[in-house]
Amino acid sequence: MSNKNKTIATFNLAIPKIEESPPYVVCIDPGHGDWDYGAISPNGTAEKDITLAVSLKLGELLENDDRFKVIYTRSNDEIDWLETANDSLKERINISKICNADIFISIHCNYSSDSKEISGVETWYNPNDENSLNLSKYLQQALIDLNYTTNRGVRSYVSGEELAVLELNTNTSSLIELGFLSNSSDEKYLSSKLGQSECAKALYEAIVEYRDDTIE
Repeated sequence: MSNKNKTIATFNLAIPKIEESPPYVVCIDPGHGDWDYGAISPNGTAEKDITLAVSLKLGELLENDDRFKVIYTRSNDEIDWLETANDSLKERINISKICNADIFISIHCNYSSDSKEISGVETWYNPNDENSLNLSKYLQQALIDLNYTTNRGVRSYVSGEELAVLELNTNTSSLIELGFLSNSSDEKYLSSKLGQSECAKALYEAIVEYRDDTIE
């Protein structure tokens, strides 16, 4: 029989459907904004500007990673639809809740009126959520590895302190104090493009590591 007359049998093979994991939702909260300047360094650097710059750089890194979805509590310097700082905090928590964030990260800078020598990075967690502690450890270590300032450690939120984004947040959350704007060394690093980019990259890598170590 010639090859032309051969019948080729075909089979419909069922190809298993690969189920894609849902994106890991990260809610990034750049502290302060608009009329709320936050801390201001002796050089006039505003906390709200540093937190927004680092947050947008962090968000860009996450957005370029298909495993993540990013939600911002603000992505520019306008929050004029809120009249008070208390309203602002409540809305930030509400945004985190509505988007069902896997993690909520609030980025801030510190300030000391007691001494310009005080410096360092610290990360705060909600003691009622073990995941909040674990996340904070990852974030803190990543920033410390940059070696731009001292290590003030991972700290537990205590009722009565003004950290409502931790106390009232039902999502796993951390609040990062990148450094002291009252300290010239911290301020110089955090106000530089290099410092902001390095902090953002360190936080991105910490988030990736935390996700990979905890996701089922």
